[in-house]
Amino acid sequence: MKISVQRYQATDRLKKSFSRRMVSSRVVLPFLVVIAIILFACFHVWQRVHVLNLGKEISRLEKEKVILNDLLKKSSSDIMELTRVSRIEEIAMGEMGMVRGGTDKMFTLEVKRAEVKKDDLDNVVSSLKKLADNLPVINESKAETAGVFEIDEN
Repeated sequence: MKISVQRYQATDRLKKSFSRRMVSSRVVLPFLVVIAIILFACFHVWQRVHVLNLGKEISRLEKEKVILNDLLKKSSSDIMELTRVSRIEEIAMGEMGMVRGGTDKMFTLEVKRAEVKKDDLDNVVSSLKKLADNLPVINESKAETAGVFEIDEN
C-alpha cells in the first residue's frame, strides 16, 4: 500500500508541476490567442457562407413568387374567359341543344314558412342572417382580378 501511495503522490506532484510550468510558461498565452483568432476566423467564414446561401435562397424564392403571380394572373384570366355568359350560352345552345327561355316560361317559387313567435333579439339575428345570405361575396382573388382587368376610360 505504501508503494501505491507513493506513486499517487509522485503523479500528483508531476501534475502540479506540469500545470505550474504551463501557467508560468510564455507559450500558453500566445497559443490561446492564436486558437481564439482561428476560431473567430472560422466563425466569420461560416457566417459569410451562410449569409450568401440565404441571399441565393431569397432570390430563388422571389423568382418563384414572380412565376406564381404570373400563373395566378393567367388562371384568373382563364376563369374570366371560361365563365363569360356569352360563351356559356353558346355552348348550351350549340352542344347541349338548349334554347333561351322567354319571360312567359319563367316562374318564381315562394316558400311559406310557419311563423314562430320570436323575441326581438331573435328577429334581429334572423334578419341579419337573411341579409348576409343575399350580400355578394367577393374573395381576395376576385378583388385582385377585378383590379387587373379594370379599364381606365379617360
